[in-house]
Amino acid sequence: FHYLFNMRELSKVFQGLILAERDRFRENDRFVQPFGGKVKSPEAYLVALWRHECERVFCDKLTTHEDKDWGDKLIMKLIDETYGEDIRAQVEDRVYFVDFLRPPKVDEETGETVDANPSYYESTESLDSLRVVAMARQATFNETSKSLKLDLVLFEDALKHMMRISRLLCMERGSALLIGVGGSGKQSLTRLAAYIAGAFPFQIQITKTYNQANLFEDLKSLYKVAGLKGQKVA
Repeated sequence: FHYLFNMRELSKVFQGLILAERDRFRENDRFVQPFGGKVKSPEAYLVALWRHECERVFCDKLTTHEDKDWGDKLIMKLIDETYGEDIRAQVEDRVYFVDFLRPPKVDEETGETVDANPSYYESTESLDSLRVVAMARQATFNETSKSLKLDLVLFEDALKHMMRISRLLCMERGSALLIGVGGSGKQSLTRLAAYIAGAFPFQIQITKTYNQANLFEDLKSLYKVAGLKGQKVA
């Protein structure tokens, strides 16, 4: 058994890097120390972002804990060799990046919501603070959904999986293959991530008579949603 990686994975790392705002990498008053203030410089912030993207693109595809640990050690070794001990010390603790920390934008004059899902790819202060945001989004989903209700317990692994799915949905042509036993929460986490991303969730309804023609009809309807209405589709 072996892994296959190519230039596509490398491009995905850079695609993740350019999601972040460039002002976060400048030495000025707008730079905010993330994740408890351990990352003290824009340079370290960029390295932390690079580490995060490498973990998402490469390490998430590895199948064993041993391989994932090897990948993480290799990343940290490269950081140490390239940037030195000071930067390595700042990024030693994992920094997680998401695009749903900001509250909805509201017009001050009318009180109407201008942007329900403002997307700013930035670091979280902690997993606990991120959990509070995610649970609030779940509560909003349940308030607006007439039929389906979510009752997710976002323990650490579930929260991290939701972050991974959310990251893919905020990227162009983002996709994921979710593998796991039934009832483990894959669909519910995806629905929550799709709601946070402002995407229209669609699930194929498999029947005994479902065939290729039905698949093409489903795809046509989704192309109309994405192309004519300009709506994200998940």
